[in-house]
Amino acid sequence: MITIKKLWLGGVLLIPCQLLAGDVDSSLGDLDTLVGRWMALRITIAEENREWDTRREQWNDEIDLLEKEDETLKKEIDENDSFATSVEKRRTVALARKELMETELQKLCLVLEHYESDLIRWKKRIPPSLYSSLRAAFSTLPTKHDEARNIPLAKRAQTVAVLYTQIETLQNKFHTTRESLDTNGIHRQADVLYVGLARAFAISPANDWAAIGTPSDNGWLWKDSLGDGVAIRHAIDVLKHKKTAQLVELPMQITEVVK
Repeated sequence: MITIKKLWLGGVLLIPCQLLAGDVDSSLGDLDTLVGRWMALRITIAEENREWDTRREQWNDEIDLLEKEDETLKKEIDENDSFATSVEKRRTVALARKELMETELQKLCLVLEHYESDLIRWKKRIPPSLYSSLRAAFSTLPTKHDEARNIPLAKRAQTVAVLYTQIETLQNKFHTTRESLDTNGIHRQADVLYVGLARAFAISPANDWAAIGTPSDNGWLWKDSLGDGVAIRHAIDVLKHKKTAQLVELPMQITEVVK
């Protein structure tokens, strides 16, 4: 006798057929085994699906993080490129400024050398009696090229400015001194009136000798001028406030312009 059973399980129609009644128990056992294996497989698939969903969420989170990190890195690369470009531009500008400054410094060196040489000439044109106020500044003035190279430009420029300022101060004033003068190999004591650093008038204490002095690169040169003694003494007395202020005529003649 043939027995056909319909078995619905999980939406699947199972139709086991038995041709022999003696094999029913064996077939049922096999069916239970298959059903158990099928159930186990379904459970395994469900677990795999859950694990897949969990891993997919993790992977999606990791992908999001990686994409954000990628954006951050791209931004940093762009910023680094921009920074590198900016640095290169600043470097180019700095090099150009450096070259310009070196060129200007060379020009400044030439200017300083010119005025330092000029001041060395002025040193000989300043009377010894008026030199004391400039001695300290002149001591820092380089007299040789090798010596000048070892002095900072700023210090050299400061020395030049100080000396010209002090010389200008002497130029704008009258000065009276008593000093020993060498004229024609003769040393004489004399009262001297300096009109700035351009001209000087000297007269002996006894008023029996007078001279006019002019500056030169070899020091002051004195020329006798006996006929002007009275005027020279009068001018000195007025400057020393020994006489009331009044006009005094002195022999003045411009013979050279110091450049």
